[in-house]
Amino acid sequence: MPQDHIHAVLTGDLIRSTRLPPQQADAAISALEHAARRWQGNLHFTRFRGDGWQILLEQPQSALRIALYMTAALAAADTGLTTRLAIGFGTVAGLRAGDLSGATGTAFTRSGRALDHMPRNTRWAVAGGPTLPAWIPATLALAEWQSARWTAGQAAVVAEWLDPVDRTQEEWASRMGLTRQAWKARFDGSGIAAWTAALQMWDQWQGDGVTDD
Repeated sequence: MPQDHIHAVLTGDLIRSTRLPPQQADAAISALEHAARRWQGNLHFTRFRGDGWQILLEQPQSALRIALYMTAALAAADTGLTTRLAIGFGTVAGLRAGDLSGATGTAFTRSGRALDHMPRNTRWAVAGGPTLPAWIPATLALAEWQSARWTAGQAAVVAEWLDPVDRTQEEWASRMGLTRQAWKARFDGSGIAAWTAALQMWDQWQGDGVTDD
């Protein structure tokens, strides 16, 4: 990848996990890692600091979709834990295959700092420089609000639907062992269909407005 190619880095940590048995945090991180591996083409996933995790995206336009997907996958696993996450847009250097530990760049710096300085009672944050388009944090704030309200059943349907595979409702339902009516009830209840236009807008974005300033 060229040095100036814009990436996205998602950095997250589990909320209040230190108050619970370590096995519960392990189960939550395992659910997140399993979700990353299930995504088409997989995602660069790394666990760090025990209850933290990080994902590198070579296509910044997928950041909203992946943030929703990872949040839904964790909720669907029903581990009793939720996660904060921060998205950083920028460049990346020093990347080795399958290992994010030695990577550097503004995408990593911004993501980590946004997580560390996240306001209390906030779960999602984003940083991409002073000219990051205003619609990006605006849509993320709404996504944070809505995703926090999914039931485990709704979240499972959302996670399946977000991975971009062209299937009918019957095929989605069969894949999950549900009737079409049960699948549709969870899908409609999640409200994820209302995000179609926003996701399409994100899918067409190429990192415009992100700088290394």
